[in-house]
Amino acid sequence: MALWGNNDSKTASGTVSIADTGVVTGSSTAFTTQAKIGNTIKTSAGVEYQIVTITSDTVAKVIMGTNNGNGTVTTASGLSYTLSEKPASVAHESADSGVGVHGNSSKVFGVDTTEQSAGGDNVTNVAVAGGGARYLEVPAVTFSGGAGSSAAATASIAGGAVSAITVTNVGSAYTSAPTVAIAKPRRTIPTSGITTATDTIAYTTHGLSAGDVLVYNNGGGTSATGLTSGTTYYVIASGLTADAFKVSATDGGSTVDITGTGNNAQFFEIFAVVNRATATASLGSSGTSSTKVTHAGWVRRTVGTGGRAGRVQYETLVAAGSIAGDQADDIQFPDA
Repeated sequence: MALWGNNDSKTASGTVSIADTGVVTGSSTAFTTQAKIGNTIKTSAGVEYQIVTITSDTVAKVIMGTNNGNGTVTTASGLSYTLSEKPASVAHESADSGVGVHGNSSKVFGVDTTEQSAGGDNVTNVAVAGGGARYLEVPAVTFSGGAGSSAAATASIAGGAVSAITVTNVGSAYTSAPTVAIAKPRRTIPTSGITTATDTIAYTTHGLSAGDVLVYNNGGGTSATGLTSGTTYYVIASGLTADAFKVSATDGGSTVDITGTGNNAQFFEIFAVVNRATATASLGSSGTSSTKVTHAGWVRRTVGTGGRAGRVQYETLVAAGSIAGDQADDIQFPDA
């Protein structure tokens, strides 16, 4: 194991470029000697990744932070970077476990004692399983099941796909990880976007093609006259430009006659399931359905070893990028 107490968050040689698949291509790098699987790469852009494979000095693969092994990652090109080894989890140990391993739950620096035993019923991580496609607006993220309530998260999009999901409320009382639903790609159409004289719907660079299946939704307000909320429509070739389109009730049919402009919350949702992003949720740092989370700070580990010759107790401090106080860590380590 590297002496991370001396080499924590060290600047590594060369620069890295990272593809959205997680493949890292290095220039003048030395991955085989300077890094190892599980290490954290932090680019000069401030984005953190976790190394999952090392192929050579110049080729490796990463995922986005802890426990996000699927979906796209944030791309990078020719950036300098640092390496660090972060504790994967925080353990809440009793004074004597009964097997010669002693621990002190107050000796996890940067996380308070209450937080160390909390979190098993909270949603602390949502991993993108599939980024989907054709997203021009940030989609809603909702949770269901798991017996708990109140979990909330927001999505980020890049290149037309969902690139990351950030938990904004961990919720409570979850006995299992809830199901995550990401809304389908949509095109929100304000009243100013509908021209009744030509039945045209305006949306800059909408990315739609003739034959695309859309579902109209009035967003809870007044429907555009001529359109019915919850009804399927088809994009037609007539009047189709990069910034405007028309719809028909049938594939290749006649234009729907729109005589009223509706409301500013109305939208068309792209029906194709293949375009929809998917994600999975994980619970917190304790409990049977837990997930490991990265902790920025120092963790004291007490380990018992030895055989017939006797047992030796020793302690180590495992370093991360910085020692943080109990401040911005409540998503990973929620207060009870």
